[in-house]
Order: sequence, then C-alpha cells, then structure tokens
Amino acid sequence: MLKTEEIESRTYQEVIAASSRDQNTLVVLPTGLGKTMIALMVASQKLDKGKTLFLAPTKPLVQQHKREFNKFLDIPEDQLKVMTGDTRPAKREKLWQEKQAFFATPQIVENDIISGKIPFEDFSLVIFDEAHRATGDYAYNFISEKTSCQKLALTASPGGDKEKIMEVADNLEINNFEIRTEDDPDVEPYIEDKEVNWKRVSLDNRFQTANKKMEDAKRTQLKKLQKLDQLDSINNVQKTDLLNLRGKLSSKLSSTDDPKLYSAISHVATALKMSQAIELLQTQGVSQAYDYIRGLDNDDSKAAARALEDEDFLKAKSLIEYLRKKGEEHPKIDKTRELLSDLSGDEKAIVFTEYRATADKILEELEEEGLKPVKFIGQQGDDGMSQTEQIETLSEFDDGEHNVLVSTSIGEEGLDIPAVDKVLFYEPVPSAVRDIQRAGRTGRQEEGEVTVLIAEDTRDEGYYWSAHHKKKNMKKTLKELKNSDEIEEREDDLDQRKLDSYNEEKKEDQAEEKDDGIKVVADDRENSIAKELSRSDIEVEKKRLDVADFIVSDRTGVERKEAADFVDSIIDNRLFDQLQEITQFENPIVIIEGKNLYHHRDIAPEAIRGAISSMALDYGVPIIWTQDEDDTAETLKSLAKREQKDKDRDVQVRGTKSGMTPEETMEFIVSGIPDVNTKIAERLLEEFGTVRKVFTASSGELQEVDGIGQKTADKITDYATRNYE
Repeated sequence: MLKTEEIESRTYQEVIAASSRDQNTLVVLPTGLGKTMIALMVASQKLDKGKTLFLAPTKPLVQQHKREFNKFLDIPEDQLKVMTGDTRPAKREKLWQEKQAFFATPQIVENDIISGKIPFEDFSLVIFDEAHRATGDYAYNFISEKTSCQKLALTASPGGDKEKIMEVADNLEINNFEIRTEDDPDVEPYIEDKEVNWKRVSLDNRFQTANKKMEDAKRTQLKKLQKLDQLDSINNVQKTDLLNLRGKLSSKLSSTDDPKLYSAISHVATALKMSQAIELLQTQGVSQAYDYIRGLDNDDSKAAARALEDEDFLKAKSLIEYLRKKGEEHPKIDKTRELLSDLSGDEKAIVFTEYRATADKILEELEEEGLKPVKFIGQQGDDGMSQTEQIETLSEFDDGEHNVLVSTSIGEEGLDIPAVDKVLFYEPVPSAVRDIQRAGRTGRQEEGEVTVLIAEDTRDEGYYWSAHHKKKNMKKTLKELKNSDEIEEREDDLDQRKLDSYNEEKKEDQAEEKDDGIKVVADDRENSIAKELSRSDIEVEKKRLDVADFIVSDRTGVERKEAADFVDSIIDNRLFDQLQEITQFENPIVIIEGKNLYHHRDIAPEAIRGAISSMALDYGVPIIWTQDEDDTAETLKSLAKREQKDKDRDVQVRGTKSGMTPEETMEFIVSGIPDVNTKIAERLLEEFGTVRKVFTASSGELQEVDGIGQKTADKITDYATRNYE
C-alpha cells in the first residue's frame, strides 16, 4: 500500500514501525526525523484490517497529515476524509461509515463519540500526534478510553519528568516505548546542527522607572496579603505563586466563610493584574503595556479599580503613555530587525511570540525593513485566522511569497515548514515541551540558527533557565526510561488492568439492568457532563439549545447551574429570564451543582434563599441538588430512564428557537410528528430531500428509511392527509 517509489525510509523508521505494528506504542523522536513516515508505515499494514483515524491538535496539521497520506499511500483520495465541525452531524455520521482513513482534531472526534456516531468496532488504528497533550482533561484521553483498537502515539517532547511521561502512557494505554534521543547512533547521522544564541537587551532608564513604579504598586498588594497571613515573604513573588495562592484561597472558601479570605482573593486579583502589566512592559513593549492598562479603565472589577487607585501604578501609567507618544518601543523590536535584515535569496525565518499584539508590531517593523513577513495565528477571537487562511498562509510561505513567518503558539507543533534557516524567540518560554517544539522548526534538513531574545533582569531570565534545565532533565529522563525495567513491566501490568476492568464491567452488567435505548439531548456547551453520560452508555445528542441545558423527554427540560454560576445569575438577573424560558416545558427542573452556595461572591444569604423560594413557589420549578459532575450525570440518567423507560416518553426538542438554519427548521418541522425524533427527521430529509416529499411519500417508501416501521410510517401519512377540525 506504500508508494515505495516516493519514499526514502530510514532504518530507524523501519525498526520503530515494525515494533509498533501490534502494540500500543509511544514513539519519542526528535523533531524533523519523520514521525509521520512511521505512522504511514504502520497505517499501511492496518488499513486492510479496518479504518484508521489520525488525530492532531490543530486544523492545519490535520490537513497536512491528509496530504501526506494521499502522497505516500496507494489509497483512493476519496477514501481520505478530513472531519471538521463545518460538516453537519448527520453527514459526519454517514462519512464515518463510508470512508477508510480519517483526519481530525480531537474535539470533533470527542463530540461524535459522545453522540454515538463513530463505529469504532470498524477501526484498526488510532494515531495520536503531539501525544504529549494527553494529560489532564484533554480530549485524547477520552478518545483513548472509548477505543479498543491499536494506538500509535507520536511526540518529540513527552514531558520533563517521568511522572508526566507515564501519565501520557497511562492515558493512551501504552505498552511499548520507542525512544530515540539525538545521541542515539541510528538517528545521529540525520541530526542537523542548530546554532543556539541568546541575545540580551537592556531596558533604558525610562522603561526601568515605569517598571519600578509598577513593582512598587504590586509590592503594596503583597504587603496586604502578608498582613492577612497569606504570604510568608513578599520577596520574589512571581505570577505563578499568585495563581497558586488564588487556588488555595478558593479551596479554603469552600469550607469556611471567613471575610479575610474574600479580601485576600481581591488583593491577589489586583496583584495579578499588576503582574501582567509588568510582564508586558518588561518583555513585549510599550504599546502592549499601554493597551492593557487602558483596558483596565473599562474593567468593572474591584481588582482593576484598586490598581487604578494606586499612586505608584498611576505614575507608571502616565510614564508609559508618555513613552508611547514619543514612539519608544522595546529594544527587542530593534534587535529583531537587526537579526533578520540580512535574510537573502531563498532564506526564511520564523519569529515566535506569545502575544498577537506583538506579532502585529513585529509584522509592521519587518515590512518597513523591506522583508516579506506574514502573520500566522490561531482561530480564536474576532481577529483569528480561519482554517482556509491558515492553510493559504503556510502555502504562500512555502512557495516563497513570504520569507518571515511571525507566529504565535499555533506554529510550534508539528507543521512541516522544512526550509527555515532562522528561528527567533521574541521571548523565552518556561516549558521544555514548547521550547523543543519551537526550536524544531529549523535544522531539519540543513544547519539552522536559533536565537532567543532576553530582556535583562526580567522574567525572561527565569523563563530561559527554566526551559534550559527542563530540557536537560527531559533528555536524562528519556535515557533512563529507555534502559529501565519499568517499561518492560508495563505490558503485563496493562493487560492485568484491562482484565480487571473487564471483570468489573461484567459484574456491573450482571448487577443492574442495562440502560439500552436511553437518550439525552445536551447543549453543546455542556461537554463535561455529556462525556460522563457517554461513559454510562447513554446516547447523547449534542446541539445548541436555546432553552434548557439538557432534555430528557418531550416534556422535561433541565437547567444545570453550578453553585458559583447560580449566584452569578442572581446578581446579573439572568436567573429569572432562564426560569421563564424553561417553564415552556411541562416538567421544568433546575439542578444546582456543588457545595457551599453561600460562599460565592459578596451576596447576602437571604438573597439566595429568596431566589430559591421564588423558583419553587412563583415558578413551580423543582430543584435538585447534586455534589459534582458525576452526581449530575447520574441524576440526568435517572431522570431520562424514568421518563423514557417507565413513562414511555420520547425525546424531542420542541422549545422556542430563534435563528435556526433552513436545514434545522426543516428537521424541526418533521420532528414535530409523534415518534419522529430529530435523528429520524434527518434520515427522512436525507432520503427524500424536501419536507413536501416526506409528507407525500407512501407508507411503503417511508418504511425503507432506517428507523421507520409501519406504525410510524402510517402515522406520518395520517398526519400529512388528516383534516384539521
């Protein structure tokens, strides 16, 4: 199946691919050494046994993998499908059935797993690119949990310590490791040298004066936190320390109602805003700091107001405004121009920066220098790039229309931008993973140059050394893992865990009735609960709901409120508007999730009790209290089971909707017939094309549609021809 004439495989790739064919394998390979080619080799052995799914974290990377499969595999192009959210769910379900190799971001796949649209029993391989992301609640973990086929995980940078690497391995059920470092003899000949330089720049006196005033303002907040017994020392308190303190204070508030904690959280919030302004001035530039501080004028929070009342902070603000009017910029801007001004001929460079505003500034300066820069950013926000724009930008850069790519973090992972001669970090990053990803954009096929800009005596210094030590530790950890007995012991351990899990599931199936056929319609913003329902084998249909968060029958809608959100909705007057809407259901229900309802925000307990009393007495809405997301999911499952099994109710979305697409309106009309839910309505419309043809079809024609029996078909024809009396 491989187009061997197109491939120049390397021995280490063949060895790793052979090892990965029948085991769940984590491949750790330095950037630019052909992890995708290994995936192609493994997939070529698996596609005749079942479907393949290739996951990647960004849409440009997804498109890139599809192109490589098309180039190197002898498989019809129409059997390769990129799955996106632009395709309607009903159409995606059909595609999952029809095509052979799929390429998608994990969020799309997660949604379709929850909705029961993917026939994973037909799959033989799932590939997880940039597998280091498989930690925490990232979608890779849920996908791995719901699939039993073989898994192949790829990364250049799995994490800085053994625990992190093993977390990835556990989440993806890895039982085989193929680890290579740059020092391994089979890959060393293919490693191109990277010349790494770090260029330090000094902030002038006016920068330092403005910075000192903001540091003094921040110190005032830290002293108040120290007086509240929340800080032992006010020296060298970084933003990460403040974020950790905020988390600890929030946890304490869940078990006590101490007013000092509210005061402490407020001072932490003020210190964090000041820290952000300091960071922008120190590492980015005058314009970025100015825009951020100006934004505080429109921030209604107490933290912003307190910052703007501080005398030192106001002096810093005035000085920054003066620097902006004078056209002063961060010395990194001049250094960037200097380092890239000598690009000539076909030479190309990538500049990485954390902030879009900085990317805009760099773009402007490089254009003035006579270079041909282009911006490459993510899709989020009003100023984000569409998927089409991202792909076009990379294509133009590859073709030589631009010679500098100015990128935010989206450009760090995996994208094949081969002929890059220089990589410039506008600021260092403290993550070893991201540092490796950034530097890996050069030195792939020939010697490359990496330059890191560091503002002296600022956060940049700490971030640089943090990444440096983490990279050294990662390399050491990988070497230790490669030669340890721990990896060899994992296969037996994983097999035993799978057996234990199977036995436990079998006991549960014997102990309780299987909940086949139960369905819940979930608002597409309620992803965490939808996942928990899916884990309980509940069929979940995700869609944007105008009324309620969950629908468990044609008469029962459920609004879910986390405790903090419930209190917020009282303050901003959303609660009673939402109650008015949900009472459109015959059986409206509100779930309040979480503990310590009275410990959120500065609101009198009497006001909260009054709102709850009004819900029950004035609106007649029952309230169910749950402890956490798991409890909420179990409660929804119980409600759905009672309605659908005990009461024989159907699940239909019949609330008031606005702004529906024509297709959704057609589905809405057809699903109004009893026993015709949205899924069946979609099938009918796909079969007959129009609402008119659905209602004029014969009973026999209707019964040819999956899910339509004679009873339902007769009901459709009856309603289509019945006289209104």
